[in-house]
Amino acid sequence: MKEEIKAAIERAANEYDARADAAKQQRDKKSIERQQFEAGYRCKRDDVILPALGALAKILEPHEWTCKISDRERGQRGAPIHSFSADVGLMRVTIYTVTQTQVVPKATCLLAELTEDLVDKHY
Repeated sequence: MKEEIKAAIERAANEYDARADAAKQQRDKKSIERQQFEAGYRCKRDDVILPALGALAKILEPHEWTCKISDRERGQRGAPIHSFSADVGLMRVTIYTVTQTQVVPKATCLLAELTEDLVDKHY
């Protein structure tokens, strides 16, 4: 085989390997970012969202309002529900109000922007 052909094949193979390595690194980076976002959301859920909603429930329950706080369950039919949804693809959290007839997104924020004040503002 001629040296220039051999060199061209080697260059092409090396370029392919470099592109494959870069693509793998990008996939790994996205996977790590997704895992970090999911873990961060779980921390925000436990440290910010659930305590803020628990404080609201403590205010409403003595007035005979039924308050259920759950990170999976759906509320009673006809009752308004406030839902927090982590969108890993966008790395954002969306706050929804859900009623029997509609689902309305109220706010979208970065994980770092999700504070007790923001939770309070949207229920």
